[in-house]
Amino acid sequence: MSKAVLISIRPQWCDKIIGGEKAIEIRKTRPKMETPFKCYIYCTQSGVALGAWGKHGKVIGEFTCDRIDRLAPANEPYGIYDIDDDYVLQTCLENGALWDYGHGTPLYGWHISNLRIYDEARELSEFTGLRNTRFGAAPYDIKRPPQSWCYVLEDYHA
Repeated sequence: MSKAVLISIRPQWCDKIIGGEKAIEIRKTRPKMETPFKCYIYCTQSGVALGAWGKHGKVIGEFTCDRIDRLAPANEPYGIYDIDDDYVLQTCLENGALWDYGHGTPLYGWHISNLRIYDEARELSEFTGLRNTRFGAAPYDIKRPPQSWCYVLEDYHA
């Protein structure tokens, strides 16, 4: 049983990922697994519309997360993270927006590589979630999208 991650991303950020502008996804947490691992992209139903795409509320593609960086708040000046401008550019955020999101706590930059967008978006019901139990990972039916991300079984037939 191989683990992967299902990550919820708002439509406006999906557009930037698909367009090649966004190469790093910022999150407050990270999976407890070694990179690289597969991430399935769930396009949320909230946020700016994807034009005529009509893929809100579906899994639109996948990528390989080949690296995760821990972003620490800078000591000076107050209100930014200790990263360079090129890194910030790859997130499609401003450093101040990172601060508004993280409030000075560590953040994680998930690197996006090997992006693949599906010809036909997939339903959440096609995926099997994994939750940790004291006996290991137990599968469950996904009924709603994750708030940020969740573990799923890796689908070899995608």
